[in-house]
Amino acid sequence: MTPYDFYEVFVLGNYEDFLSNIDCIRRAFNAAVSVSQLADHYLNYYKKNDPSKVESFDRIGDFVEYLSINTEDRYRDIRSISNAYKHLYTADMWTVASPGVIKSISFPDKKSEIKIIAEEETKDSEVNDFESKVVYTRKDGQQIDFLPTIETVIKFWDSLLYKMD
Repeated sequence: MTPYDFYEVFVLGNYEDFLSNIDCIRRAFNAAVSVSQLADHYLNYYKKNDPSKVESFDRIGDFVEYLSINTEDRYRDIRSISNAYKHLYTADMWTVASPGVIKSISFPDKKSEIKIIAEEETKDSEVNDFESKVVYTRKDGQQIDFLPTIETVIKFWDSLLYKMD
């Protein structure tokens, strides 16, 4: 499977699932995992099949740094979210400490204060008068909306994959 195939099938598939229910932590996590894993897939694929495309990256950490720099550190957040759920807690180098800092929040409208904070998964069939979304809290205390974070990383991957054609 090429990085393009992985991107189209897993990354965009999970991203589109998340977009259909942007308050679902499970869908946010699935999108984060596939976007995070694309770095490993991309690096390993090109090391074997076209080393010139990744010759400036000796190891995955170098590539993660490159992706993070080019996404205003949003890729590091995505990788941190992925690792927090896979390993429960993350190393000092990551921006998100544990899965407990990733929440679904609901607002009566866009200008309202936070009314509900829930850690459980939101069901597709649940309908209410609230606008909901997934947010995460970085180790530095910043609370960040997941949607713009993943959008930034998806746009970068799209430009990286398709500029090389």
